[in-house]
Amino acid sequence: MECDKTKLPVLALMGIVVHKVMNRAKEMYMEFDLNYSQAGVLFYLHQKKEMSQKELAARLNMTPPSVTSTIQKMEKGGYITRKPDETDQRVMRLALTEKGESCIHNVKEITDQMEELIFSGMNTEEKLLFRRLLIQVGENLDEERKKSKTHAESYDTERKNRL
Repeated sequence: MECDKTKLPVLALMGIVVHKVMNRAKEMYMEFDLNYSQAGVLFYLHQKKEMSQKELAARLNMTPPSVTSTIQKMEKGGYITRKPDETDQRVMRLALTEKGESCIHNVKEITDQMEELIFSGMNTEEKLLFRRLLIQVGENLDEERKKSKTHAESYDTERKNRL
């Protein structure tokens, strides 16, 4: 029995759509023995050429342990290299290998196919509006997170002062 999607809360609808998108992307990336997170790593390292694990975790909105796990798999697969930073040996710098660089074409192709599928039946204005709205939603969430973090830090400081 199909439910009326027009009556679903936006959060539920977003969850359903994101789940469908991720499942389809997962199927497509499997052809290249990659997952969605690894594709994101390839994209960012291709754009920046080199970055720290901490920077990458922040950009991908992943926890440091998740990024470490992803990076280890990719390093084992020959997609990326890790080396200590020249100025701070505690920081690991990441870069794409030749194999990683050559894989970017495939990842971009999948991205193009997914966008074509997602935006099917939409005109250019609707596509641009959708993109703008996604960016706004992301910015709203980032702003709220900053406020929550500041509030939590203030609360902790206030509580410590009382003790």
